[in-house]
Amino acid sequence: MARFETSAWASAFALLVCLNSNPARAADDADREARERYENAVKLYEEGAYDAALVELNRASELRPSYKIYYNIGQVRFAMHDYAAAMDAYRQYLDKGGDKIPPARRDQVQKELTALNQRVAKLVIETDVPGAELFIDDVSVGVTPLNAPLVVNSGIRRISARHPDYLPQSRRLSIAGGAAEKIRFALADRNAAEIGSAAPVAPNGVQHPTAEAVNPAAASATATGARPADAAHKQTAQPIPWAGWVLTGAFAAGAAVTGVFALSANSSLQSDRDNLDVSASDVNSQASKVRTLATVTDCLAAAALISGGVSLWLTLRSPAEPQAGAGSKTPAAGALKLGFGPHGISMKAAF
Repeated sequence: MARFETSAWASAFALLVCLNSNPARAADDADREARERYENAVKLYEEGAYDAALVELNRASELRPSYKIYYNIGQVRFAMHDYAAAMDAYRQYLDKGGDKIPPARRDQVQKELTALNQRVAKLVIETDVPGAELFIDDVSVGVTPLNAPLVVNSGIRRISARHPDYLPQSRRLSIAGGAAEKIRFALADRNAAEIGSAAPVAPNGVQHPTAEAVNPAAASATATGARPADAAHKQTAQPIPWAGWVLTGAFAAGAAVTGVFALSANSSLQSDRDNLDVSASDVNSQASKVRTLATVTDCLAAAALISGGVSLWLTLRSPAEPQAGAGSKTPAAGALKLGFGPHGISMKAAF
């Protein structure tokens, strides 16, 4: 029995020793990992991989917190041109280090902080409702109301305010180093904006058209994908007077044909006059034919010129000009009337 008790006490002592050695071993492991990560951070910093070096330093600080590591973090942040974060790291180094920091090193860090003041700015950001989350370049920096101004890097910064019950707002600011700016956001209620944008619904469940849908031109433009201004322009645009241009072409073609006949007849007339065998009556008849063809050619050419001018004016006419009413007896502007009589072609146009 006594022997069993001795064996039991020995087993308990051995278990206690094992339990006490585990925390020491865990501490040694944490120290070793922290040291390895710090060494990796130094190598990465020398290679220019500043973001990776910063990750290693933060991990080493979590494993074995030390005020000294904040100085290294400040150096990495400065190399990354994140001067606001570098100032924060240097200040934590001075605050946490206290009297442990040699005077020479403290003076050096103070000089670096003074130089960094010209590369950062202070922002006072306010919102008309509390509880809005603030973002600088899409990085959360706090919730309103803020206890102190925000220190941000100089340059072009994107400031945003977000609240679950309000519409988000953003501004882009050009901030000079050493400046102090104040920004105020007036947030719009999200529910009120959604209600205001919805169309009213009648008791019978029929949705009333909005103001844009009442305008037929706007509705047609929306359905076709065109802008309302384009739809209105299409409604008021004047059609091209194709009939006038066709008539102009017909007159020009007729003038060309009769002109060719007139030239041919005139050539025959010259031949007949030089031929002594041709009688005077035949020569007179041929001359009358030439005069008739020349007259018809001139009339057709004049008609083509006038018809072309009227058609061109109708084509280029402004669509805003008033049109004559359907029941008005006054001829509409640009009306063209043609007539054929015993003495030639007559044309009347109202402008």
